[in-house]
Amino acid sequence: MPELPDLLYVLSKLRERLLGRHVTAERVREPVVLRFTVRGNLSLLLGRTLADAFRKSHFLVFRFEGLDLAVNPMLAGRFRLAETGTKDEGTLGFALGFGDVELRYLDDKKMGKAYLIATDDWKAIPGMQTGGVDILSPEFSRERFVSLLKHRRDQVRVFLLDKGALDSLGNAYADEVLYEAGIHPKTWCRSLSREEGLRLHKAIVDVMREATAEVARRGEPIEVKVRDFLKVRLKEECPRCGSKIRRAGVRGMDAYFCPRCQPATRAGLVDWTRTGR
Repeated sequence: MPELPDLLYVLSKLRERLLGRHVTAERVREPVVLRFTVRGNLSLLLGRTLADAFRKSHFLVFRFEGLDLAVNPMLAGRFRLAETGTKDEGTLGFALGFGDVELRYLDDKKMGKAYLIATDDWKAIPGMQTGGVDILSPEFSRERFVSLLKHRRDQVRVFLLDKGALDSLGNAYADEVLYEAGIHPKTWCRSLSREEGLRLHKAIVDVMREATAEVARRGEPIEVKVRDFLKVRLKEECPRCGSKIRRAGVRGMDAYFCPRCQPATRAGLVDWTRTGR
């Protein structure tokens, strides 16, 4: 799934390449990914100019006169810029032509969702109105975060992934943030001290800003997920202490952590530090 650093990079490249150009063609390979809240289909965009492109929560929004195309890539969706006339990918969902270049949406799981709506008709998109505070915005203050944290009664990794609270972290960066803060993923939110909460806030800001800068620095094609610089997600060994990275299930999802740098904080959790490396 494209996470926030990926989406910001993709957005910058799409704005650079497509803003001000008009739609000359459209193709739909997988209708299941498209939703229409206006009468018609994707051909409504033909001849319209792409006036703006921006992120709203976990959607990328493409704004045309009178219409918005809001795309949530979800688990496996990706965007690609390709020369018009080149061979389609087998995972193609739909494409919009802009003269000599096509914007292609690829999704081998067919789980993503693209909504064609009237401009700013966000209520037509399920969940769009319930997004949490933007973690890269000035509104994501230390005090606001600590206040959110102290009212939670679940595990800290579950809280970090709640898009109704925070906009937004995914699996990979939730692991990186908790590693940076030195907090075990199964720690109860209510057990965290104010100092730990502030440390977690700083970790979110630092990890996401550094990741955003690194993804942009690499300059890969927009369909490529750059993750090799991550420290714990899908890794074997802790870069700090050399311990074996462990994996735990948290609400049906895998969490990666270092058992020494992120020690267990409550009874009932496996103490991997007693089992050797």
